[in-house]
Amino acid sequence: MPAASDIITAASQKIGVQSPTAAQNATALASLNNMITFWGTDKLNYVVTSESLAIGTSTATYTIGSGGDLNTVRPISLEECFLRDSDGYDHPVSVMPSRAYNRLYYKSFSARPTLGYFLPEFPLAKIIFNSIPNAAYTAYFEFTKGFTAFASTTTTIGATWPNEYIEALVYNLAVSLGEDWDRKIPETVILHARETKESIDAMNAGNKPVPKAKFDLFVRSSYNIETDE
Repeated sequence: MPAASDIITAASQKIGVQSPTAAQNATALASLNNMITFWGTDKLNYVVTSESLAIGTSTATYTIGSGGDLNTVRPISLEECFLRDSDGYDHPVSVMPSRAYNRLYYKSFSARPTLGYFLPEFPLAKIIFNSIPNAAYTAYFEFTKGFTAFASTTTTIGATWPNEYIEALVYNLAVSLGEDWDRKIPETVILHARETKESIDAMNAGNKPVPKAKFDLFVRSSYNIETDE
């Protein structure tokens, strides 16, 4: 299984550096991790995970991330959620956008939550329910998370990334290193870097959420008896 150092060496050779020095390996690892972190903003490198958390009657807000209520890797987004009660029955929780959450006029009542707002704060993300749970539940989440960065040059790709990403990592890192090290980047490398990145994007396209149409947005209406509106 190739390690980060193998990806760095292969990328370096694409721009004419046959044997990277220790200093070059260090800067290349930083460039590699910066690149893949940026890819996460377009969901080029992500996985959907299923995780659960016991929630009680004390609060509607729970933190997610290293050291949080749900001590795990901080997610990019929340895709799905449901609650399981003590009798084993499951209850759906709709994921709502910030506008819908802000329009809730009272957020401190006690009831079984039916809506959840995901707030991607850093370093801990938050899930905020529309009510304080009226009983103990187990909340089940489907999170989108970015792949873990390479901890060192000896970290193998199998520990962090699927093998189908190797080609894209090598060629796109080559372009990045060419800029960093002021090396001439062959046109074929630039072209293949673009092609491999587009292939990864196409591979993941089926799992990306479809943008909501205007008529499909979360709407909450109410009637004001005093103003007749």
